[in-house]
Amino acid sequence: QYRPALRHYRAALRGFQKADDPKGMLYSYIAIADTERMLGRYKDALLHYNHALELTKRLRMPSLRADTLTGIGLCLRGMGEWKEALRQFRQAKRYYLKHDDIEGLAFLLWAEAGAYRYGGEPLRAIELLEEALEINRELGDIESEAYCLNALGGASRVAGLTEKSLRYYRKANSIFTTLKDPFGRAYSFCGIGNALRMKGQYQEAMKNFRKALTLYGRIGDIVSSAYTLWSMGQTYTMIGRPSMAEKYYKRAYQYFKKTSDHRGKVYYLIGMAQWAAQTSNMKAFNRYLKRALRIAETYEFKLEHCHILTMLGEADSKNNNCYSPLGVKLKFKGLPFNIP
Repeated sequence: QYRPALRHYRAALRGFQKADDPKGMLYSYIAIADTERMLGRYKDALLHYNHALELTKRLRMPSLRADTLTGIGLCLRGMGEWKEALRQFRQAKRYYLKHDDIEGLAFLLWAEAGAYRYGGEPLRAIELLEEALEINRELGDIESEAYCLNALGGASRVAGLTEKSLRYYRKANSIFTTLKDPFGRAYSFCGIGNALRMKGQYQEAMKNFRKALTLYGRIGDIVSSAYTLWSMGQTYTMIGRPSMAEKYYKRAYQYFKKTSDHRGKVYYLIGMAQWAAQTSNMKAFNRYLKRALRIAETYEFKLEHCHILTMLGEADSKNNNCYSPLGVKLKFKGLPFNIP
């Protein structure tokens, strides 16, 4: 329950400020920022992480400085600014390696992998996640192991490795069910749904998306809800129900806009382009994709850039093979594309 937790952390901060307790303020700022990040309030979280960063310098607490840099990187990653996120992660990584902080390093590798995935390098993401998974297994950290499995499911899916993706997500779901972790379960349900969608099992996919959406709603996670809604829209696209697809794409967009998620906006525009193609509005199709292309080029979303070029090429009967250089095993046969 993120929102009630946030109220308590803010109350604690006020108390520490009154008592002029910088250490208490530092821990409060980090807790507030972590919670805001989970709620998709990235700009607020960045403000509080930066307050924490100043205090780590003043109090000479380098381990918390590294943790704060990782949090800043996760916010930037969530907003689609993956290259800047990697710069923050590298600073934190230097500390974890120098001080042999294995737990910190494992988490950092997981975070770094997500940034590479957003940058269109899923194979690099898989390498980092396998390294993080091995560390977490050695540490006996079952929860972190499951989060690595979830992330491996996502990276494998966008790389075109659907069967592997499904296995990873199902294994993660089993662990999270045992641990009674609602966020982990939601994350894995959404992943299972996407893997099933890629296999053309649309009804089963929707069952899993609905489970994920219910759990995300309970914990107040609009970041993950946005991508689940988009996936539901994509499923409606694939079963030929464009009016329902449009409804879900637009619901997802409201959250993408709220969280300043530039990558999410690209997916919204790709979804709406597919809707336009299905409703025989090729002017709108081109308009949506050109808007998506500008964002993808600005933020260097290589995989999404390739999706857009391939869709434009398909509409003009032109071949475009931009997936192979990325090491991605994706092939589409005619619009609409079942985007992973």
